[in-house]
Amino acid sequence: MDELIDILSEEESLLLQINDILRQHEEALLSKNLDGISTTVYELERLLTSFEKTEDRRRLCFLRMKSELGLSEDLSFYEFARSSGGNLVEKLFKVTEQLNQMALEVEKLKELSQFQLRYIDVMMKILNPQDSPTYDEKASIRRDSSHRFEVQS
Repeated sequence: MDELIDILSEEESLLLQINDILRQHEEALLSKNLDGISTTVYELERLLTSFEKTEDRRRLCFLRMKSELGLSEDLSFYEFARSSGGNLVEKLFKVTEQLNQMALEVEKLKELSQFQLRYIDVMMKILNPQDSPTYDEKASIRRDSSHRFEVQS
């Protein structure tokens, strides 16, 4: 049981670091700091890999514990933690809280990225229009424009 609590503490610590890096990444994106973006992406990959390995350790530890205690193979970690109570369920809720925070940070980054991509698209259309202009060189509405006007002077 203590091993599971220690692993959950590691996960909580990693998630706190991941959330901090996500905030730094958002700041780097907003300030268009390419070095900062590169650094945060590298650090984020490292932390996520570490979290994945820690989560695998937690899963294997729980499977081993279920086997040793003769618990049902269908028993979920959440059900086990809830029935055990105490520090285990407390740590699990802290990890869950950090996961929820991470989801919010990722959603903010997703919205920011979508906004920036739309901005780039608008700028590209302004700087390099693909459609012919609505008016010709005489300031008359073109017949081939997407409008239904057919006025010519």
